[in-house]
Amino acid sequence: MVTYAILGNPGHNRVYFEESSRLALRELAVAFKKMEAQCSNIRKESIAGIGYSLFDSDRELNDRDLQIISWLSFGYALFKFEEMGVLRPVEKNSTNFFDTDFSSILKYSGKTNELFTRLMLSIAELSSAFYGSQEIRLLDPIAGKGTTLFEGLIRGHHVYGIEIGDKVVTESYHFIKKYLENKCYKHVSKTIRFSGEKKEFTVKRYQLEIGRDKKDFKEKAQKSCELISGNSLYTNQYYKKNYFHLIVGDLPYGVQHGNVAKVKSSSITRSPEELLKNCLPGWYDVLKPGGSMVLAWNTYVFPREAMVGLIKEAGFEVLEQVYEEFVHQVDRSIRRDIIVAQKQ
Repeated sequence: MVTYAILGNPGHNRVYFEESSRLALRELAVAFKKMEAQCSNIRKESIAGIGYSLFDSDRELNDRDLQIISWLSFGYALFKFEEMGVLRPVEKNSTNFFDTDFSSILKYSGKTNELFTRLMLSIAELSSAFYGSQEIRLLDPIAGKGTTLFEGLIRGHHVYGIEIGDKVVTESYHFIKKYLENKCYKHVSKTIRFSGEKKEFTVKRYQLEIGRDKKDFKEKAQKSCELISGNSLYTNQYYKKNYFHLIVGDLPYGVQHGNVAKVKSSSITRSPEELLKNCLPGWYDVLKPGGSMVLAWNTYVFPREAMVGLIKEAGFEVLEQVYEEFVHQVDRSIRRDIIVAQKQ
């Protein structure tokens, strides 16, 4: 039996306070489902006054298992816990396509903390049939200024986002371009307009192909990044059926966020129920069988039971047990939860 200890990311703790430890243990439990080693006995312990997440394994973690642990959102450092309380550092096994500062630089009101976004993305990957794939396509259908996309690019995914406001999308696009220029990433970009049948919608697509250097382009190893300024209602007209491996999004909280849901409406709804009723059919169409969808929302404005009902009505299978234990308090007006679903 081998015991490992994970030191949590200090930024995670600042945001979620006492809730962060519990969320970390739930994310770790989901990770165990994909690991080859048999792991158990997840617990929180204080070592020399510092909190760690501990677990037992029936063997030394191999490279694949170390990669899974290394990608967890809360993990700052990994140790092997030995006799006499000795913590021996274990090198993490993860390679980022981008520097991790990519998702933390852009600041704005209502931004979801990048570590929580990282948790949602981690849960989505671990819950899909495509974990470990080199060519994952990720969609955020309510992208805001793009935190989910930034986190996806850090992990080396092809990323796509839809957001209703052209001003917001334009700002995100120019931020990405400026970041690429400052970091000397090789990239090409273009902007095109796209219209639906009978002109029911017209959207602007901002497209980037990104490589760490010229070699990535030569070997066709570059990553795609696309932002659409348009209504998420038309997702299945923007993209072909079964196109995405993952869908990850942060729904309106009924407090500060908003997004358009109704046909022929320019108003912004703060109701996740209204948005989902209109948009879920399109999201279902573009997700691959075996793909997963993770959505976050405020349970004060829409209870979990109602959320589960809507997701099931759209054809998804809602995952249960440990997946039902991510609810946590953000502030007095937001009690946030996530729902994890698959397309069979």
